[in-house]
Amino acid sequence: MKRRSELRDLSDDHHTGLVLALRCKRIAQGTSGFSVADTWRQVQEAFSQHIEPHFGIEERYLLPALEALGEASMASRVRDGHAALREASAGGPPTDRLVAEFGELLERQIRFEEREVFDKTQDRLPRGVLDAIAEACETHPRVCPTSLLSP
Repeated sequence: MKRRSELRDLSDDHHTGLVLALRCKRIAQGTSGFSVADTWRQVQEAFSQHIEPHFGIEERYLLPALEALGEASMASRVRDGHAALREASAGGPPTDRLVAEFGELLERQIRFEEREVFDKTQDRLPRGVLDAIAEACETHPRVCPTSLLSP
């Protein structure tokens, strides 16, 4: 399904997040070309500077709108996913397993939001909510630049 223009920036964030998730998952396979420590440093930086602000936009504007549409279980699942990613990003010293698990969690969350949340609700969201999301995306540092994902 084609993404509404007001949600395009959030979807772009998701694409960049999938790049980070793939890098994390490759750590466990030994095919990433990056060290565990360098990858975890990138995760930490991306999380604090880009992923957390992205979560803030979704939690402030999107999730209450989903609840108003009768999609409370969907909103709850997004919140739970955000909480799991916050907890994982605050994990202890980086290990292959920790980094790979973070990548799995991030990919699952993004796929759920794109395939379930956005695809199934974007045409039902009120104009005011869509406009608020678009405006917030213009004023917050959401997209994780690809330069952050390089060695």
